[in-house]
Amino acid sequence: MEKERKKTLSVYAAFLVFNAAFFMMDTVSSYFSIYLNDLRFSKTMIGAVTSVSSLAAMAAQPVFGALLDRSASRTRTLQGLILLTAAMYPLLLLSRSFIYILAMYTVYFVFRRLQPAINTALSVEYAEQAGRDYGPIRMMGAVGYTAMMIPVSYIAGTEGGVVKMFWVYSLICLVNVLLLFLLPPMPGHNRKKSGGNISPLSLIKNRFVMLLILYHVLIAAANGIGHTYFPIFATSDMGSGNALYGIMVTVGSLTEIPFLFLADRIIRRLGAAKTVALLGLLTAVRWGNAYLAVSTGQLFITQGFNFVNILEGVVIAVLISRKVRPEVKTVAQTLVATVQGVVGILVSSLLGGILADRFGIRPLFLLSACLSAVTGFVFFFVLRRREA
Repeated sequence: MEKERKKTLSVYAAFLVFNAAFFMMDTVSSYFSIYLNDLRFSKTMIGAVTSVSSLAAMAAQPVFGALLDRSASRTRTLQGLILLTAAMYPLLLLSRSFIYILAMYTVYFVFRRLQPAINTALSVEYAEQAGRDYGPIRMMGAVGYTAMMIPVSYIAGTEGGVVKMFWVYSLICLVNVLLLFLLPPMPGHNRKKSGGNISPLSLIKNRFVMLLILYHVLIAAANGIGHTYFPIFATSDMGSGNALYGIMVTVGSLTEIPFLFLADRIIRRLGAAKTVALLGLLTAVRWGNAYLAVSTGQLFITQGFNFVNILEGVVIAVLISRKVRPEVKTVAQTLVATVQGVVGILVSSLLGGILADRFGIRPLFLLSACLSAVTGFVFFFVLRRREA
């Protein structure tokens, strides 16, 4: 018994360490839009790059998710995907052609967007099996992200720093590939050998899950509008510079840590309806502050509310994992990640790029705030009725 307990703690610790490194990969992502802006791409062109890649990922991810639920080792599959994107990302530097960047980034993004869903599925599943909270595992992602943003901010502030981000990403990926050897293989549950053969389409019949995904669509669209153009707004419109922007992002990641540690308790205490309503309200406050910002100092408040976006992702992942069968947990999390990272970006980037070129970036934050507030208000009543 004692031996089994030590083994469980050892694997849980491995998940903690891996998640710290896994979310370090996200530290360079916001500099991609700055890189495109430095290439003199218009806001509409930037929106086209992110939206087309999102559309491709949206079509591919549910299919990949279904295949992964039948995989002999989801851990080793994740290793291969990370290694693939590590090789692909620096290739974006080979040409400044819009068509080349659009095509290369689209292929890269399809495989990159699949990775967080796999990690979430593995981490949430193991936490449930071990009888532990998922929040601390995800919290380590915030810790790793914060720690990595310090050198990333410094490097970004040096000459040619934005270009160096492509190579930094590859190095972080290699660390993750090595750390994945510490995790168990964790095969998919929807395999004939394990007695599973459930259709992924069964998720459509789960109305609670569909409601959560719809909520995710609307909040992801609101956050996508804000996140896509906030780096350009902070560095170009408000004149913060790349190094100061990096410090803002670091501050934002620091605020995530205590809230992620308490995520599971918040869900148990408030329930689904009150939790999503609170998150919608806080998201509205966040982007409302960005709209009213008159100085770079005020933008630190916007980044300080970054915990809301991360907490929302954890809440949705935990609630959905509790409501679906084990055989389709990976495809469920993949679908959620698709909604958050793809559908939201597809709407916000394409529409947001057009609106940003016509009206500027600042009005987009007001749009994000209004959409978040209305979404939180409506879904409070919708989910409360189902909880009653």
